[in-house]
Amino acid sequence: MENQEFIPILLGSDRNVYGMAVAFHEEYKIKSIAVGKKDYLETKYSKILEIYRDLNIETKEVFLKTLKELAKKYPKKKLLLIACSDIYMRLIIENKKELEKYFLIPYIDKPLMEKLVLKEEFYKTCAEYNLDFPRTLICDYQNYKQIKLDFEFPVILKPSDSVSYWKADFVGKKKIFIAYNEEEFKDILNRIYASSYKKNIIIQEYIEGDDTSLRVLNAYVDKNHKVTFMALGQILLEEKTPASIGDYDAIIPTFDEKLFAKMKDFLEEIKFVGYANFDFKYDAKNNNYKLFEINIRQGRSSSFTTVSGKNIVKYLVDDFIYDKKREIEYLDNKFLWTIVPKGIIMKYTKNKELKELAKKLYHEKKVRNILLYKEDFTFKRYFLVTLKTYNYYRKYKKYYK
Repeated sequence: MENQEFIPILLGSDRNVYGMAVAFHEEYKIKSIAVGKKDYLETKYSKILEIYRDLNIETKEVFLKTLKELAKKYPKKKLLLIACSDIYMRLIIENKKELEKYFLIPYIDKPLMEKLVLKEEFYKTCAEYNLDFPRTLICDYQNYKQIKLDFEFPVILKPSDSVSYWKADFVGKKKIFIAYNEEEFKDILNRIYASSYKKNIIIQEYIEGDDTSLRVLNAYVDKNHKVTFMALGQILLEEKTPASIGDYDAIIPTFDEKLFAKMKDFLEEIKFVGYANFDFKYDAKNNNYKLFEINIRQGRSSSFTTVSGKNIVKYLVDDFIYDKKREIEYLDNKFLWTIVPKGIIMKYTKNKELKELAKKLYHEKKVRNILLYKEDFTFKRYFLVTLKTYNYYRKYKKYYK
């Protein structure tokens, strides 16, 4: 790392970290440092990552101490600090003034974070900027036993504060719940609020449609609040395991000029900075996209842009390392990003046209699993990642209905 002009510091341990590390290595032939709580298979035995682990890294004191010690190791380097999960993103933003003494930080400030990350505040913001989202109710700990729905079942339930939620523990915990009737609805709320989680729960109408109705939009906004990159992905398959619902397993880029224009205006008007990651679902009843949430960082599947020809880190590096102004670029290239085997895609993708497109991309060899990076090959890593990939057959058989 002594020969590198800059060092990416990636906070986390999962495939988000690895996807970013691959992007930096492909574009700049550099190694990254990964700082996280524990080892995940995705980052094990990697030659493009230097790993730092501490079980207490998610506490403010250890977080700041670890990062300051790391900065002292490389006093003459530009250090680019990148969160790969919500808890690290919040820790960076809440300690931004202190961390800016040592690191380049491509994140918004705390007041805007609170408007976007807390879901009830985000939906207020959506209404203010005329962004379509599902009909929504806010449920709190004081009123959850009396709450009355004004839309029909099924309904979606999800925590407003994801950081607080993941610290809670209860039987049957899921990232997102679907309640099909009153009994299930009450049972879910009772179990959540019997845990340590006492923040708000978001209740929303269920938008009909299979996984291929889902879209993910990635954007980069420079430090002058100008959008320099946008990419829209159509989901083939979404995770169904309880802890991972909402993560994506296969994506093909698509293009929607109207949606790009709308979200570009939104990001520039709110004075955003850094990566933005939006989740949508196409509502066939109203012929529009309903916005579910924003991540104020890149998502776990954002590497679909890198494999499809637009390296996601290039826009960040040009902005914060080279201070280079860019005109906006859009991803418009058909390529299949996947972390599951071909057999899973062919069996479980419900949209026939999309399945045929996936077959065509396999035939044209326009397919890639970001976790199997050729320049990071070791037998141990290849063996473990391959086992994980084929384990999806078991997971899909168990959870995919």
